[in-house]
Amino acid sequence: MNFQRSAALVTACFLAGASGAAAEGLFANGQFTLGLGAFAASDQYKGEGTEAAALPFVSYDSDRLHIGWDGVAYHFLNSEDLEVSVRVGAGEKPDFPENKPLFAGLKRSTPIEAGFDVTYRFDGFYVAGSAMADVSNEHDGYHVEAKFGTEFQMGQLGVDIGAGARMRDGKLNNFLYGVSASEANAQRAAYDVGSTTEPFVDMTVIYPISDTVSVLGTVDYQLVDQKVHDSPLTNNKDRYSVGLGLIYSF
Repeated sequence: MNFQRSAALVTACFLAGASGAAAEGLFANGQFTLGLGAFAASDQYKGEGTEAAALPFVSYDSDRLHIGWDGVAYHFLNSEDLEVSVRVGAGEKPDFPENKPLFAGLKRSTPIEAGFDVTYRFDGFYVAGSAMADVSNEHDGYHVEAKFGTEFQMGQLGVDIGAGARMRDGKLNNFLYGVSASEANAQRAAYDVGSTTEPFVDMTVIYPISDTVSVLGTVDYQLVDQKVHDSPLTNNKDRYSVGLGLIYSF
């Protein structure tokens, strides 16, 4: 299963739990989060269906620094209302099915991406955006996300519901779903995907069991662009993921 499909759950873990002991500078108010989650996600490649896995996750967060599965981020603005960060981390890599003739000879490596994240909160709502670009010359593409959401409490249950859109340029799309002229054969025709913009909705819920332990669940659903559906490598399904995890913060 592609780990990127579970990013919503991992990101939510960084926001859960109580603050740790205070420190100074880069490590002020630092906190570790450890957890284990069960995930299920759709696969967009032909011959594959829904996949499930149990995955551990870990992060360290302070007022200025984040270290986790999604990379390393520095918050150069971090107030109650506004957070602006620069981030470096591993990008999405195609999870091509193994031992299937359609995908034979298709080679992709994990890219390294750099970019920024911005979140602005107001009156129980927030707007968020991110932009990440490949800096490792794996595909030289980029992707952008914009989201509007709301956060609220239902008793002890914390709820985050959002909607937005994810845009990928043609270079990234061809890395994920395209077939170059040199990769074309009797099994697959050459295909140039082009750029896409895909809407999505997601929800995260957190229920605290104690001051340091919480149960967390997520759901993410994304409408896949017809240009991706038309690729000879993909099935005709939209993208979704669900997750349930137990997290410990200290």
